[in-house]
Amino acid sequence: MIEYLYEILQTSQTLFFVTYLACLLFAIALGRRVGQHRRKVIGDRADEGANLVVGSLLGLMAFVLALNLSAATSRYEMRMGATLEEVNAIGTAMMQAGAVGGDQAESIAADLGQYLQLRYRYVRATRLTGEIQDINAQTNALQNKIWADVTRRVQESQTPATSSMMNAVNNAFDSSTAMRLAMEYRMPLQVIGLLLLMSVLGAAAVGYQFGLTQRKGRWPGILLSILWCVVVTEIIDIGSARIWAFRTDTRVYEWSMESAGIPLPPDVE
Repeated sequence: MIEYLYEILQTSQTLFFVTYLACLLFAIALGRRVGQHRRKVIGDRADEGANLVVGSLLGLMAFVLALNLSAATSRYEMRMGATLEEVNAIGTAMMQAGAVGGDQAESIAADLGQYLQLRYRYVRATRLTGEIQDINAQTNALQNKIWADVTRRVQESQTPATSSMMNAVNNAFDSSTAMRLAMEYRMPLQVIGLLLLMSVLGAAAVGYQFGLTQRKGRWPGILLSILWCVVVTEIIDIGSARIWAFRTDTRVYEWSMESAGIPLPPDVE
């Protein structure tokens, strides 16, 4: 079941939303049938245990939703922090490369500018474009070229300035690795499965309560299901980069390129 849910996640946000909503509505209808049958069995007697269980289950569901929403927001903030760290590291390396001078200085600074453009494209790229793997290959090749030039510059003049430039370039590459890790993170399927399962059980409990109290509750049940779907869908979208419509903000890359006089890549202008 988990793998099937993963396939839905990778296919379409709309498909996931509709499928999930249908499951919740079915759970409410099924729970109502069970509640109505239970009412026929116990007659007019009160079933206080049902109220306690339903209330506890809904409270637990609200806690789990809040916990996962907080975790998803934290992961988005982690991606935003990684973008700022990467841009600052690349900008520092560019300035130090220009200040150190030497035969390789101009080439290193120009390559770092191109590197910044590549990292901008990487963060903006979507899963459906199919360009992420190509951008990663270009990034690795450019890293090797930059590092080779930096190595030659340091070998020509081993001064504190050149050593500082080497450290700055290394920090820029390390920041790119951290950025890639943040962008490739996905919510664990077990967490998603648990969230969906608890939602279905909660919907069934609500339907059971409607049936037990002999209330129709159709529109409140539909409204509750839609609200649940919206919240869970947004949690998954915010917590996982590139999975659906939610995107990591790239303005910090644009500001850095603008200040350095570097044009935006042609495909994103």
